Amino acid sequence: MATEGPGPGLQLQAGLQPELRALPGLLRALGMLAMTHAEVQLATERALADNPVLERAEGHPCPGCGRHVASGTCFRCRGQSGVSQFRDGPEPAVNPFASLEADAGVEVHPDCRHALDLVLAHLTSRGLLDCEPEQIARQHGLRPDQVYEALRAIRAVGPPGIASTSVVELLAIQAETLVDAGEAPDWLPHLVRAHLSDLAAGSTAVVVRAMGLPEEQVLAGLAMVRERLRPFVAVDTGATAAGVPTADVFLYRRPDGSLEVEVPASAWFGLQIVDLSAGLPAASGAKQWLTDHELAARRLLYQIDRRAGALLRITECAVAHQKDFLDHGDAGRHHPLTRTAVAQEIGLHPSTVSRAVSGKRLRLPSGTVTDLACLFGKGMAARAALQESIAAAGAASDEQLRAELARSGFVIARRTVNKYRRSLQLDS
Repeated sequence: MATEGPGPGLQLQAGLQPELRALPGLLRALGMLAMTHAEVQLATERALADNPVLERAEGHPCPGCGRHVASGTCFRCRGQSGVSQFRDGPEPAVNPFASLEADAGVEVHPDCRHALDLVLAHLTSRGLLDCEPEQIARQHGLRPDQVYEALRAIRAVGPPGIASTSVVELLAIQAETLVDAGEAPDWLPHLVRAHLSDLAAGSTAVVVRAMGLPEEQVLAGLAMVRERLRPFVAVDTGATAAGVPTADVFLYRRPDGSLEVEVPASAWFGLQIVDLSAGLPAASGAKQWLTDHELAARRLLYQIDRRAGALLRITECAVAHQKDFLDHGDAGRHHPLTRTAVAQEIGLHPSTVSRAVSGKRLRLPSGTVTDLACLFGKGMAARAALQESIAAAGAASDEQLRAELARSGFVIARRTVNKYRRSLQLDS
């Protein structure tokens, strides 16, 4: 007797299993879709501090756009001429500590100038020393006092925490800076130095007993560590930092005049996963520890890339509709475009498009940064036409202007004409 196959309910359940397994990751990725570029950067820095298998490749941010590069400027900002589009003068130095070296060279004692160059060579891309000062002295045949004089000069002119020997010390020095500025309680540096590992392990009660503080203060201190302290040193020069605009989406002009959209994905931030299995103990607990951290790292990269992919599709669709406006910068060439229309065209939910566009910034080929929302809306061309009509008709009534706009193809209500008219008067 033939056996019956699975019923429709079981078939549906089996068919949904892959989607159900993927749902948490998709939801997290959609949550990141609402984040701005700066918020994504902050999330990556926190992950780099917390996850040992997640690293940033050697290099520094491009002075033109902020993309992580091994040296100099990125291929887009360099352009075909080999000169940066966003800074005057020659290409910036490959060494991100070049300004620090010059400033410390003035501060250091002349007898220790040669030691300064050697100590600077031991700074990692995060601004930490790659070994102890005594090891630097032995390795290069220097006296310890020469190394410490070089370190004194570097720390005197550099940002807080520069040339620290550990991330904990770096964070503690940053905490001391906040205390000196009156922005943090005086016990925060001790919390970082003595109990950061306890907080990372979730042992809040241990910290409460050891420091004699209320739990609310300890939790507030932990929040300040997460929000105000960074596991790296900002070593970029002021000119470089000022040259990097904050944008979520970048628009480039190709040689043939067409427009290309780029959204920073995980590679933009220089993120990579390192294999730590070689030095891992054979214990099952260690393997599970590594698996959990690898999963967390891959999940972060997935979320960043999903965000970039959604923003890319949305912007490419909007750019295709607004090509005339982007080519000429004329508000009269702005085409009415809604987020719902874009969502229907690319197969996304309208709320997803709204979440993606909200608060995002677009950098135009000229280098100007504006709201991504400028690609959407129905009123820009109508406002431009109204401004022309007012200039031509003089003291016309709202109804007369409405009729004139209707003859030009802009069918809007009289009250909308009045609203646009008042806003144009405020802008003028």
